[in-house]
Amino acid sequence: MKIAITGASGFVARNLIALLLEDTAPREIRAIVRDPRTALRELPAADLDIHAADVTRAESLRGAFDGCEMVVHTVAIPTERKAKFADVNVYGTEHVVAEAERAGVRRLVHLSAIGADPDSPFPFLRSKGRGERAVTGSSVASVALRPSILFGPGDDFFPKLGFSLRFPVVPVPGNGAARFQPLHVQDLALVLRAALRGMGSGVHEIGGPDVVTYDELLSETMSGYRTRRPRLHLPVPLMKPAAALFGLVLTDPPVTVPQLDLLKVDNVPARNDIERVFGIAPRAFRGGLAYLLDSA
Repeated sequence: MKIAITGASGFVARNLIALLLEDTAPREIRAIVRDPRTALRELPAADLDIHAADVTRAESLRGAFDGCEMVVHTVAIPTERKAKFADVNVYGTEHVVAEAERAGVRRLVHLSAIGADPDSPFPFLRSKGRGERAVTGSSVASVALRPSILFGPGDDFFPKLGFSLRFPVVPVPGNGAARFQPLHVQDLALVLRAALRGMGSGVHEIGGPDVVTYDELLSETMSGYRTRRPRLHLPVPLMKPAAALFGLVLTDPPVTVPQLDLLKVDNVPARNDIERVFGIAPRAFRGGLAYLLDSA
């Protein structure tokens, strides 16, 4: 069973590939990447079937899924820096769907996001909703997974949250009450593998066992770095100028204005399908960020 994985050198895909390699030959995994030379430094095995393609360019995807029965699409951008949401999250996904249909792929597993909605007032969630609609409307059997925020070695979210610990007083956007249900990336990999094996259909929202507030995320991040800081809650509008400045002067800013806006909505599953549908008992979030100190 040949499996193609887009964004193969990314955080989620690397963990999925490492899991699949437990019982799948490396050449049965086609790693779709933009730059094979860079990807070789990131991928968990050197003898994968590496294929260069850019999902934003339909012509470069031509043939990428030939001979593959399954496709996992993980490519997305959470902020607009070098690319636009529409180009990657919408058109890129549409290109993947079209090529999967052309290649006769049997099953397409798509990584979406909680809150994905084509009519969302938030640009990121709107783009994810449009991409998800392309997947679920495809002639290929599909599963769209909507995870809450992810944690685990190599994650991007919590080190960025840790950036705020550089200040003597940590600024907290709003009242810090926005809710999250963090999911370990290795548990997401288990769900993705289960979806590839035929479990689930349609759209599934998934998260870990712990529902926590933004304030609690910050407390856990402090514990992960073994430090403590006083915090100051600030109105989100007051924090937007600083976020905009970060976006102008930093290549990879710790927070962006659209991300501040997203704190207006909770990031928890309406119904957590991780155990009910996929049979995965996710690991706890609380006390689970010890890896941050190792990567600091």
